[in-house]
Amino acid sequence: MMQNKIATATHTNLKEKMYEQMFLIRQLEETILTLFSKGEVGGTTHTCIGQEAVAVAAGSHLAQGDVVFASHRCHGHFIAYGGSPESLLAEVMGRETGVCAGRGGSQHIHFERFFSNGVQGGIVGNAVGTALALQFDCTENIAVVFLGDGTLGEGLVYESFNFAALRNCPVLFVLENNNYAQSTPAAKGVSGTISTRARAFGIAVHEDEGTNDANILHDIFSNAFQYVRNEHKPFLQIIHTYRLGPHSKGDDTRNANEIAECWRYDPIPILKQQISVRIAQQIENRVQKQIIAKTELAIAAPLALKINITTTTQLLGTEELPAPFAHGKSLTFIQALNQGLHRILAASPTTIVLGEDISGSYGGAFKASVGLSHKFPERIISTPISEAGIVAWATGLALMGYRPIVEIMFGDFLTLAADQILNHACKYPWLSGNKVSMPLVIRTPMGGHRGYGPTHSQSIEKMFLGIPELTVLAPCHLLDPGEILYRANQLSSNPVLFIENKVLYSHPLINTINERCQEFYVQTTQHQYPTLHLSLVNFETPDITLITYGGNVPLAMEVAKSMLISDEIVIDLIIPTAIAPLSVDTLIMYLGQTPNIAVLEEGTRFLGWGAEIVAALAEHKTNTPNRRYLRITAEDCAIPAAKTLEEQILPTVKTTINKLQRFLQ
Repeated sequence: MMQNKIATATHTNLKEKMYEQMFLIRQLEETILTLFSKGEVGGTTHTCIGQEAVAVAAGSHLAQGDVVFASHRCHGHFIAYGGSPESLLAEVMGRETGVCAGRGGSQHIHFERFFSNGVQGGIVGNAVGTALALQFDCTENIAVVFLGDGTLGEGLVYESFNFAALRNCPVLFVLENNNYAQSTPAAKGVSGTISTRARAFGIAVHEDEGTNDANILHDIFSNAFQYVRNEHKPFLQIIHTYRLGPHSKGDDTRNANEIAECWRYDPIPILKQQISVRIAQQIENRVQKQIIAKTELAIAAPLALKINITTTTQLLGTEELPAPFAHGKSLTFIQALNQGLHRILAASPTTIVLGEDISGSYGGAFKASVGLSHKFPERIISTPISEAGIVAWATGLALMGYRPIVEIMFGDFLTLAADQILNHACKYPWLSGNKVSMPLVIRTPMGGHRGYGPTHSQSIEKMFLGIPELTVLAPCHLLDPGEILYRANQLSSNPVLFIENKVLYSHPLINTINERCQEFYVQTTQHQYPTLHLSLVNFETPDITLITYGGNVPLAMEVAKSMLISDEIVIDLIIPTAIAPLSVDTLIMYLGQTPNIAVLEEGTRFLGWGAEIVAALAEHKTNTPNRRYLRITAEDCAIPAAKTLEEQILPTVKTTINKLQRFLQ
């Protein structure tokens, strides 16, 4: 954070400093609207005209090391934090010199410890996560998050209120009630009173009486900041204000008389009356010249043309590492995961594990976390049932340099956290130009064959496969999943979704000795997340190659052995550990001259992982132009609880053999 000139101001010039910053924000916002009308600004923009006093009064109490989050209406908060007007102008104009080099535009800004995001509510959870990190760091710093009255409709806000109160996180929630959520009046969107919502969680609250006087707001925020710093607890400060400009650009359907009445309480002239006319004029002249100069610089800056797309190699790791075979370990899959977690926590003091029911002797629904809280009590956080919150708080931890591991009890529940994965965890590093990393691992069990029914048996990983910056892993029982987890935690700087098929949990790891695994010959890449190639005939060209992953591997191995004996059909297996992004070159290398390719997955057929495999291979020219492809998947149907019905929906050894036989006829 740049030195906050207001925070270091003496009492005699405090009002002048605040007026200068407020006037700067006003001139900046009006300039952006003018530039938009001239076609110099594309997309959208949300100005804070009328709300400048809130940002400036709060910003005057920020200390070096504090973390600030803001939503779509973030320009004033960015300037109050210490951001550069020129870099903001350049950003909204799509220039290379923009604060995010044109990646974020008006709503998505990253600068040092300032973060903004255009999705309502998400930043509240991230702010609580950074506050938790500050708590672990034992600093006097706090997290500050600005939200509006409209954001009170988002469930993550209350998940985060609850968690912040339970953990005594040092976070200041600043609620700017400007009476409208876009075009909806607060009276139609917020029931009851705002203050009681936070008090219900035991959070202290102060609500102002509707002042736009920056000097009064400065004192209000002084008390709020002191409370969070001294008490090390969350606090909600409610400020009643009014947005004098449109929601974005020119979309304003509010009553004209209402707006005109509220201009009487414009914070700029209110504060101007408290300083001398001469000083006010000097400030205004100085700021106007500055804005003109900064605007000219931004316009003259080169357009943003360069964009670095994270490559498959970067996401999958560049280190050459031996494949983590079990090497004689007599462990089940779940025991190996548990050992891996113990090893990670012992080796990495910045790793924190979050999830539901993971503490004590219970150790999570599938016992992956057994014993962790006894050895590492401070770093095992058993959370409320709040999947969106868990990932949001972990995202905040990762932003602060921690390496969190999240357990989502069932993969089906990932949909509750999808916004955090897609719009927050995977966006922050990219927006910042990789100035921040996101070493976040989300573990979760997928799959059926256990009779858990339609909401606890799905394989929905395909919903996340196409998210940029996200690595999706699905280890099988032929490798040590604890070692794969260790690599994901220690070597990845981007989010990792770690898929564990429930069928594998009780399955023993199978050793590979001298490049043999049971009846199979084994080849493997020397990658961070290796791909295995299995053959029953020492890698002679097979009749068909079956590509699969994770919990489907035992089924595929059984199918290959059975069909060799009963049909004299040779089946090779290719088993990627990383199912997204795809290392297509590795697949092509192992496929060789295979004339037939089948893809096996437990998810549904339409737009599945197998469809992407087939499409990717079809795009590459090969010496086998007449190749044929088969997809073996679950039926496009919800998964029943009854075993007799479940087996009709999910792939089994019998149905897979039948489909392969028909395909090869």
